[in-house]
Amino acid sequence: MVLVQDLAKRTNVHESTIRRDLDELEAQGLVRRIHGGAILEIQSQIEPPFELRQISHEEEKDLVGRAAAELVKDGEVIFIDGGTTTQFIVPYLLDRQNLTVVTCGLNIACALASSRDIPTIVVGGELHVESQSFAGPLTLEALEIYGIRCDLAFIGTGGVSAKHGVTNRILDRIPLKRKAMEISHQAAVVADGSKIGMVTLGLVAPIESVHHLVTDKSAPERELEKIAARGVEIKIAS
Repeated sequence: MVLVQDLAKRTNVHESTIRRDLDELEAQGLVRRIHGGAILEIQSQIEPPFELRQISHEEEKDLVGRAAAELVKDGEVIFIDGGTTTQFIVPYLLDRQNLTVVTCGLNIACALASSRDIPTIVVGGELHVESQSFAGPLTLEALEIYGIRCDLAFIGTGGVSAKHGVTNRILDRIPLKRKAMEISHQAAVVADGSKIGMVTLGLVAPIESVHHLVTDKSAPERELEKIAARGVEIKIAS
């Protein structure tokens, strides 16, 4: 759920404008209007605006980010996918020693820009405005030319289920997610509970390719049990 007043503060836009925008998004089937705000219609296969996703389930995403950071050890090279959940990992990494971050996320790079102690490699390419991430052949080529290898990859997702694996709405971003998992010793999918059991447009990877799933306690327990039965280590943020 997102509130009109929160959106107005974050975007520096008048509340009346936010209300009109939410009405338009509801007409498009992207949100459901409630008193004082709106709820994302997560079944939609259309990617909602980045600013709206950024503060949707914000508390859960922060818990997930902190729990995900616990998987990171000093001295590692990690890949952080772009997205609105993975950005919450960054604040909990600032005390790590000799850490190197590889990312395709513009928001991730900006969050790390103030840290002099964490070398950050941004794999550029075409900027996908809706996700604030770089994608395309140039991004993949950057990883391949230098033979970059990572200890752990944090992957964002539109949905994850035992049967259908890790899926994503934006097809253009799928090749990089796959590549990041391929070059990493382990892959950790980070997703708030609303995405567990959901299936979106394109397959990123079967669930067996995932080593860790970091989510929150709102995730459906039965689906988590099915995912764990496929060999995935489940980490519940609290």
